[in-house]
Amino acid sequence: MSIDRYDPFDGALGFSLGVRAGDTVHVAGMIGLDSTDLSVPDDVEAQMRIAYRNVGEVLAHFGCTMADVVTQTVFFVGDAEPAVAAAAAVRAEVFGTELPASAMVGVERLVEPRYLVEIQATAVARAG
Repeated sequence: MSIDRYDPFDGALGFSLGVRAGDTVHVAGMIGLDSTDLSVPDDVEAQMRIAYRNVGEVLAHFGCTMADVVTQTVFFVGDAEPAVAAAAAVRAEVFGTELPASAMVGVERLVEPRYLVEIQATAVARAG
């Protein structure tokens, strides 16, 4: 089985943003950092939208889309109520009715205090 790694930062982060092993694509935890201007919104819902967009960009590198995501874990900081409400709204936009298996985990802190959400995903590339 071949393994393909996606690391556009040439090791500067200390990990790959994504790894494809056979038909399975593993996406590292993506945060709500907008790569166009390096901004981070103040609210969890806006960060979640950006994090999903970042997941989608990694998947695209491997020829996958969000429709190929089979499982995800969403890590969030702070009160669960706004995070769960944000997830309900944003997941419907991102996945429609084809939802992956999912977990949400409240954590005390992510790698940097301004980050409120991090999303890790696994996708299976479709044949064809």
